[in-house]
This record gives sequence, structure tokens and C-alpha cells, in this order.
Amino acid sequence: MPLNAVGDPDRPVASKIRLAVDPDRLDRAELERLRERNFAAMVDAALATPAVRRRWPDLAPGMTTADLARLPLLSSRELANGSPPHSPEFQLGGDGPGMVLRSSGTASKPKMMYHSWDFNLQVGRLGARGLLAATRSAPARRVANCFYPAELSGGAFLFTQEVIRLADARSYPLASQTSPAESAAVIAEHRVDALAANPGYGVELLTASPPGQIAALRYFFYIGELLGKARTQAIAEAAPQVTVRSLAYSTSETGPIGYQCEQLSGATHHVHEDAVVVEIVDEQTGVPVPDGDTGEVIVTALSDTGMALLRYRIGDVGSFGTAPCPCGSPARLLTLHGRTATSLNIDTEVVSSDLLLGQLGQLGVTEPADCQLQVLPEQHGHRLRLLLSSRTPEWITTQAVVDCLSRAQQLRAVLNSAQCLGFSVERVAPELFARTDRGKVPVLYAPDSRMTPKEH
Repeated sequence: MPLNAVGDPDRPVASKIRLAVDPDRLDRAELERLRERNFAAMVDAALATPAVRRRWPDLAPGMTTADLARLPLLSSRELANGSPPHSPEFQLGGDGPGMVLRSSGTASKPKMMYHSWDFNLQVGRLGARGLLAATRSAPARRVANCFYPAELSGGAFLFTQEVIRLADARSYPLASQTSPAESAAVIAEHRVDALAANPGYGVELLTASPPGQIAALRYFFYIGELLGKARTQAIAEAAPQVTVRSLAYSTSETGPIGYQCEQLSGATHHVHEDAVVVEIVDEQTGVPVPDGDTGEVIVTALSDTGMALLRYRIGDVGSFGTAPCPCGSPARLLTLHGRTATSLNIDTEVVSSDLLLGQLGQLGVTEPADCQLQVLPEQHGHRLRLLLSSRTPEWITTQAVVDCLSRAQQLRAVLNSAQCLGFSVERVAPELFARTDRGKVPVLYAPDSRMTPKEH
């Protein structure tokens, strides 16, 4: 079985994790044996670290992936509370060298991830695997990297740089601070054939640029959130020559979870089964659901250095495929269906994005990319502003929205609160929606730290 060591060949390798050179060339039994081998290496490392062993007292020598259900699920809040530098309970082998990232998750307390250099090499190789699989028949040669690069949140930018290097392509590290118009000019001048960016930035560049400026582009690779049908359609109309692919299904905590081959698009990915164990469980009970059924996505990262993440609730909802991919890969297919409930505390009421979209759906607003509820603080309270994209029905009025939202108790309480100094509905272009500092476009937006989005 052809394997790659995770570590750099020019220095001693601490990790015992081994990745398949090309998992698509393995049969199912070989892939499962490799997964079990890497799982055993992770368990050994956890048992050898006293703080991690105390965190998971049910870990035992000889465990296999079939025994994972004996361990509790790990929440975002638990990870934030136990993350370094204040606690060593997730640090495999103690406090070693590596890179620190602050997770972009929506918990009120940030998650600080101490990733080892060996783990970062694993992350890069998995990302390059995905890029090469998605472009196997026509590889990308010049890639504009337009992700956010700084403030301990530059994981996507650094990840993409390493992926481009390992894929033997040329990088144009423009970053998200470069305006879409300026990036389009560089793309035109250098005949860049691939754009890597978060969906909001990428859609703005592709739909607002003159066609001649982006004529050389053949690929748009996104990461960070689902693209959605509306934005996919907008790209197809503005730049029909561009193939849209997920650069990776990944999180700052776990590294890459899945990748797309040339047969896949939208929210479906192959799972990196030599690097992660993915479970789909009932969101309420934690019991595994049958293939094809939708449930909460649970991820165990197979790493024996850096940080231990066993049965981590990454906040997504998805399902396993019931048929193999036409590409012939033995790796399982995972389709994402959205996020678990994200919410915002407004006064004493908790409002979730699912609740808001559920109510607005009665008015024909069904895409997360088409709406944003903003909570704008003022001296004696706050104002609520609902932004709707131009793709939503034109007949929607402020009163129609108020009547619709008021049918839900939490939203009615928010609208009637003395702290609510006003409510407005505005129709704007999607690129005018507020973004996080990493370029994501949240359904619920509050610049004031008193109203921090929370993930349950």
C-alpha cells in the first residue's frame, strides 16, 4: 500500500500517522485498514499524555473505531473551555512547537488551536489531494489566493498557500484585503486560471467584473460556508466558463474532512477516511442514524501530535451517501445539509438562524445567502435591520415581515421589547451584507460583543 509519512522528509518525523498517496486507488478494505492503523496511533498518543488521558478516562489500549461510541460527544463550548493556554487537556504530548489558530466558530469564548507542525503538514497534503482530485483532467496552474490572512484566523490563507505549493501550481497571494476589482485586474493581467476565496468575495468578483477580465478563469474554489443554489446560479450566469468546486470541507479545529472529485459539486464530498472518522448521529440522542438519513456530523481527527479531538461536534448537519461515487473511489460520500442551530442572544431572548429562516420561508425567502438580520447597538438599546437580497420577492413589505416574524414567540418578544428602538427591512445587493473579519456572511449579525453569536 503506497503511503506518505505526515512529516517533512528533511527532518525527523514524530508522527506515526500515514496517509495514502492516492486513496482513490485503494480498495475499501485497504482504506479501512489504514484508518484503523492511524486511529490506533492516535489512541496510543492520547494514552501516553496524562492530561489527555484524564480528559477521556474511557480510552483504552486496543480500541478501534467501532468503540468510539463509548466516548462522549465533545461540544464546541467544552473545547473552548479546555483549549490552551489555560488547560493542557487536549494537547497530545504536551506543549510542543507548531502553529496557533483562533477558531472562527460562533461560541462566545474562542477556541485556541495549538496545531503541531506535523499536523499542519498533514493538513496541507490532504488539501492538495483534494485540489488535484477536483482538477485531475485539467489541473489549475495559476491560483489567486483571496482568503483572510491574519489575526490568528489566517488558517484558510496559509492552508491554501501550502495546497498550491504541494499541487505544483503558482500562487498569487492577494488575500481578502485586496478589493475584488483589484484582484480581477491581476487575474486579467496574469491570466490566472483559478480563484480561491470565501463565497461572498468570490461571488462578488465573478458577478461584478467585466467578462473580459475573468475570461482566463476556469475554477472557483471556495471554503468556509456552503455556497447555496442562488449564488451558484449567479456565478453560472456571469461566468459560465468557471467550474465551481469546494476547495475542502474543513474546519480550523479538525483540518480537512472531505474533498471533491470531478464528479462531485455542491455540498457533497468524499471523506478523507485515512485522516478522520466521521459519524452521523441523531442531534438529540447522539445515536447513529442509517446511511441516507440526516443527522449531526461528528468528527474524530486522526492525529498523534498537536491536539486531540475525539467525537467533536463541528456544528454541521449531513448524511452519508448510499451509493458509490461514479469516479470509483472507495471513500464514503458525505452531503452537508446546513448548520446545527446557531443563535443570537438579543436581550433575554435567544433567536436562532433556523427560526428566522423558518419564518421568512413563509414569504418565499429560503436561502441563507438572501437575508441577514442585523442587531445594531445604540446608547439606549438597539435597532433591528433585516437585509434582503434583490433575489427575494419584491412584494415583501416591512409590515409583512413583522406579521410573519411575530408568529414566533421569541421573535415577537424581540420586536416588542423596549430595547428595540426600531425595525426596518431593506433590499440591497448581497455584497452589501455585513461580513465577519474573515469574509463570511452570517444570517445573524451583531457587531456588539454583548450579542455574540452562539453555537449549541
